[in-house]
Amino acid sequence: MIQDIQAWLADQGAPEWLQSPVAWFGVACFLLAVPVVLRLLFSKKKDAAPERPVDPRRPQGGVFGPLTEALASQIPESEKERVEFGQMLRQAGLYSPTARQSIYAYRFLLMAFPLFCTGLLAIFSPPSQTWRILIVGGVIAALLSIAPRMWVFLRRQRRVAQINAGLADMLDMLGMCLGGGMPLSHSLDHVSKNLTAYPALGEELQIMRRQADVGSLRMALADWANRIDSPEVRQVATLLTRGDQLGASISGSLLEQADHFRTTRKSLANLQANRLPVFLTFPLLFCFAPAALIVLMSPAFLQLTEFFDPDNNKNPLANNESFSTQRIVDTLDNLDQNIETRVRPGESSVLNEPRFQRPQRPQGQLPRRRSENRYSVESQGE
Repeated sequence: MIQDIQAWLADQGAPEWLQSPVAWFGVACFLLAVPVVLRLLFSKKKDAAPERPVDPRRPQGGVFGPLTEALASQIPESEKERVEFGQMLRQAGLYSPTARQSIYAYRFLLMAFPLFCTGLLAIFSPPSQTWRILIVGGVIAALLSIAPRMWVFLRRQRRVAQINAGLADMLDMLGMCLGGGMPLSHSLDHVSKNLTAYPALGEELQIMRRQADVGSLRMALADWANRIDSPEVRQVATLLTRGDQLGASISGSLLEQADHFRTTRKSLANLQANRLPVFLTFPLLFCFAPAALIVLMSPAFLQLTEFFDPDNNKNPLANNESFSTQRIVDTLDNLDQNIETRVRPGESSVLNEPRFQRPQRPQGQLPRRRSENRYSVESQGE
């Protein structure tokens, strides 16, 4: 069937790139993506009244408008998964009521769209390529379906790390405000507005201050600790809660806790620096070591290759010669080891001086050992 379509396109004068099944797949993806993009750009809410009363506590709308809830409901989840994902959304700073539905709607579209395109391509492709197309399409659909959740996970990690990094500065500012006589609620408001280097922490402090105005500070601190779920945040929440219960000044304790956080961060930095050589072992072993071996061993390998070349006259194997001990002895005997001084008769030379002559010992006398004292015999004779 694909050959017939390609032949028809060729008869119609279509360009060569349009006659490929890959081009058909791309065109299909583009045509299916256009309505979604237009829906996001030009979607408007209908003014017509709903048939049934709408619960104001129920989140409405989303990135796809009224279709968001229908698309999100296509992906099943258990109660445990719903609670865990809600906690992840709060830690990531996504406090919108429709955040969960929007993420699940994106997951469904990113999973269904590649599967639909894979099915179309498998139908119009040769039978020999069907299984390959189905496997590749399934893998792509699975990876794209987890992409929104992975984005939320990475966003949560970055945000929690930013909050933990700003706790020390926050405690310093909060301690100075409390030491100056400001109440805790006004201190939190002042710190949240001036903590511009850590916007995530400033946002959390604003939420905690509003909760404290509506309810109590103890409830706001407990909700903040449960929402971020970090050991450092729990320590700060416990310290502020204890100070609020006792009514004592906690400015000194806040400054000491800030120093403790900085010491802990320094220790973690040293730990990561000590781990760096271990992490560099594998890149050095598999990337730099082969290159160094090639550079060091290439000259010797080239010389050996040239030496064992059959066309080389210096190659002993070219004449069917073999290596043996007797051959090595004969080679050493044939070496000219006589030193020619090249001194003409009648001429004086430094080499003829006695200091350059080898000493002669009488026949039958054994050579003296180096460790033997040459004066020992004479002293005994005396």
